[in-house]
Amino acid sequence: MKAPKQRFKILKFVNPRTSTVSWRVSGIKRNGKRVRENFADPQEAQYRYTELEGEFHATNGAAALRSTRLTDEQIAIAEAAFKRLDRDEDLLTALDHWLRTGKPKAIKESPRLDDALELYKTWLDNTGELRPKTKLNLKHRVKNFVTAVGNVRVIDVIPEHVENYLANRDVSPDTKDADCRAISSFFTWCMKGKRHWTINNPCYAVEIEGTSNDDDREPVVLPVSECEALLRAAEKHENGRLVPFVAICMFGGLRPFEAARLIWDQVNVTDGEIRLKGTQTKTGKGRIVEICETLKAWLERYKGRDEIYRPSFDAELRQLRASIGYGAPTDENKDLKPWVQDVLRHTAISHYFRETGSYGRTAEQFGNSESIIKKHYQSRVSSAETKAFYALRPKAGVRSKAKSAKNDKALRKSKPRRPVVKQQTPTTGEPTPTAFAA
Repeated sequence: MKAPKQRFKILKFVNPRTSTVSWRVSGIKRNGKRVRENFADPQEAQYRYTELEGEFHATNGAAALRSTRLTDEQIAIAEAAFKRLDRDEDLLTALDHWLRTGKPKAIKESPRLDDALELYKTWLDNTGELRPKTKLNLKHRVKNFVTAVGNVRVIDVIPEHVENYLANRDVSPDTKDADCRAISSFFTWCMKGKRHWTINNPCYAVEIEGTSNDDDREPVVLPVSECEALLRAAEKHENGRLVPFVAICMFGGLRPFEAARLIWDQVNVTDGEIRLKGTQTKTGKGRIVEICETLKAWLERYKGRDEIYRPSFDAELRQLRASIGYGAPTDENKDLKPWVQDVLRHTAISHYFRETGSYGRTAEQFGNSESIIKKHYQSRVSSAETKAFYALRPKAGVRSKAKSAKNDKALRKSKPRRPVVKQQTPTTGEPTPTAFAA
């Protein structure tokens, strides 16, 4: 193949006024524009020359020349790498993955899955980073996977093991996704710390079709009548000890697991705020939740009856939900409707936005972004429904005798005295005192 004709050249140039030496790149571009550029460094001039030649000859079908600081050996390695990839941009992805996980010399003796699972369960029992329900969920899902796959070495587990396990699971795509995330957490743990039992997480390459995106789900709002029914059922149950948890979720909009991590010391009814720590929230960031008048009324009435949440409350909360028609269908009650986990939070956000009309305040109150508020929570409820929602108050309880007597005494003191007027007697004309009826 004949080499392309040179269109540009490099000339040594001495400035007649300053006597400084430079290197001039000169020539004519394909559009007729003349180039005359000076460089103090001859290597920089060479880079510019190569770039201009490449631009000129590229439209002729000739291999375009590029200015580069790579050595010949580096160029050869790069060309060999690109030939092995389907897409050029995959090179950086592959390099990042190798830098993060691909140093075989760091791998220690890899245990078998049964042994690794036992050590993982021990770590879960001792860590304070996860809540109890999360620990149980991870143990259950990972144990099912290990039982199905067999007692192979951790390092020998590949994506096909995970894909085959999930394919044989007769569950919804969302449940498979939850399984995959739990298994991924296990292998991430195997890679971290001093363990280094594997170099790759096999779940990274697993794709699950048909899963629903949280951002695309329509939030479910509980009707006001059912909100009231749930609160009344909570009031009647065990001296109302479940009321604070239900009210905080319903009017404060806390996620169930956020409310479960809350203690009374974080609830400042006097100043009207609930202070959540970063370790208690989904986002990992703390936030202040404003206590509205409705929530304040419920907390003042039932604060101190018990802890805000105990693990034993789960069964009792299921009973409450079943009493208003929600839960898993049973032989005795086949008409129960499914309970959406965050339905009380969705209800709180929808009414709060209708009440305030502010994207910013709503996002700050509930730890969301303004875009999520705009997308999901506009016009979910009417003004009349919101008025009825915030009008929900605890039922008036029976007053104690001491409190009743105290209030009656105060009422008597506050009553106005009857006015007294003077009336003349018909015989003497002397006034006599007579009281008007109140």
